[in-house]
Amino acid sequence: CASCATWPSACGARGCSMRSSAGTWPRHRLCCGPRRRQLADYGVRNAAALVVDHAKGEVLAWVNAHAPGEGSAYDAVTVPRQAGSTLKPFLYALALERGWTAATLLEDAPLREAIGQGQHAYRNYSRSHYGSVRLRDALGNSLNIPAVRAIQFVGVADFLDRLRQLGFHGLRQHPDYYGDGLALGNAEVTLLELTTAFAALANGGEYRPLRLLRDQSPLPARAVLARPVSRLIGNILADPDARRLEFGAGGLMQFPVETAIKTGTSSDYRDAWVLAFNHRYTVGVWLGRLDGAPMQGVSGACGAVPVARAIFAELNRRTSPAPLPMDATLVQLMICRDSGLPARRLELEITESLLLAEDE
Repeated sequence: CASCATWPSACGARGCSMRSSAGTWPRHRLCCGPRRRQLADYGVRNAAALVVDHAKGEVLAWVNAHAPGEGSAYDAVTVPRQAGSTLKPFLYALALERGWTAATLLEDAPLREAIGQGQHAYRNYSRSHYGSVRLRDALGNSLNIPAVRAIQFVGVADFLDRLRQLGFHGLRQHPDYYGDGLALGNAEVTLLELTTAFAALANGGEYRPLRLLRDQSPLPARAVLARPVSRLIGNILADPDARRLEFGAGGLMQFPVETAIKTGTSSDYRDAWVLAFNHRYTVGVWLGRLDGAPMQGVSGACGAVPVARAIFAELNRRTSPAPLPMDATLVQLMICRDSGLPARRLELEITESLLLAEDE
């Protein structure tokens, strides 16, 4: 990837700091400085990464990389930033718990809604619309219009409550303050909160605060997401075919070991995110500017993904490769492409999707 070739042989880069609970992580492999410097001409001034062993609930590395004189007094891992599309997996998880399936069809078409005294036009990142799409494709491609329809299905208040259960304690406002825009990431969250929540997804829906010190006692876990739903969300986020409409086939998001990946880009390119997990590790990366100024076209996919890819390349050298775990209550059915329902014998256009067994 674009980052690997420029990792320094030692992490002496100015503006880069790293803390590790394990004490054995090679600092030069985890420095965000090289990627930040590569993108300096595009307005990137600050970067952060968090690496977690979600099987143990332990933070392996906590990284900050700042341009000289640009926010070095702040810890970008804990600074609230606009979430972009990073919250969509938790929204669709709630919709799946309420009866939707990975094959539920959602309309992706231009949408305008009254906001205050005016109207707001929702649109996808690419400005393209795809008509009826499966939930799997809506999440995989991070489409905005289906996400708005999803939050209207589950309710803003219930989605906000779910996010708070997952540790997003900074979301203190009334649901009306966020509105349907919560589905698209109008709220501010921290990299620490996001990585902890994605670690819960990776752990089958069990949330627990991360352990920051090696001698710290394990913290208790509690079930927040249904285990089959968590496994299904991970399967969707790791499915390269599910993201092909917006992200294309292959590319940097095609990791060698099966990895669930969710990118996010906030308004005017002020934040570029990626959250990713495999069978053992969860990684969160943020790029942006702590002064709030926009970057120049740096998205989560093009800016942050190469950092996560380089981190996982090192992580995968330290553990045997394995697929993401699945759940026995998930079944694979032939479904009708037009209806999203189990296909009848005479229906010709069919495809496959993972569904919850109780929805057969």
